[in-house]
Amino acid sequence: MGAAVAQGVMVNTLDLDLWIDLPARQYIRVLTLARKLGATVAANTVVFLEDGTPVNFVYEVTGLTSFSRETRYFIQARIHGHDLPVLRLERILKSKEAIGRDKDKLHILHIRDFLRCRREVERQGGCPP
Repeated sequence: MGAAVAQGVMVNTLDLDLWIDLPARQYIRVLTLARKLGATVAANTVVFLEDGTPVNFVYEVTGLTSFSRETRYFIQARIHGHDLPVLRLERILKSKEAIGRDKDKLHILHIRDFLRCRREVERQGGCPP
């Protein structure tokens, strides 16, 4: 949801999920780099940045195609002071719908509402009530 927040969706999220284009069995490479950058390792797929932000490393995203195919849906967004490639909201929504976790249900509603409002702004200049 960090990427959704960076695109304007008004929700809170504490962590960042980074999709890593490596086989999951190569997680040690990612952890080594994270340590070099000052992160604290909490688990094979989780680190904490120096400011305490949890970062989850994801090696496969449910509901989407391969990393290389999904790159066509990347846009730039500013996160933690850095311009990063992130998935467009429509792709984030597709993944959250495919996963279907209870904790994502409210996020799904917020993303849908935001996308609906954005379409109305583009068409008519304002959001519907």
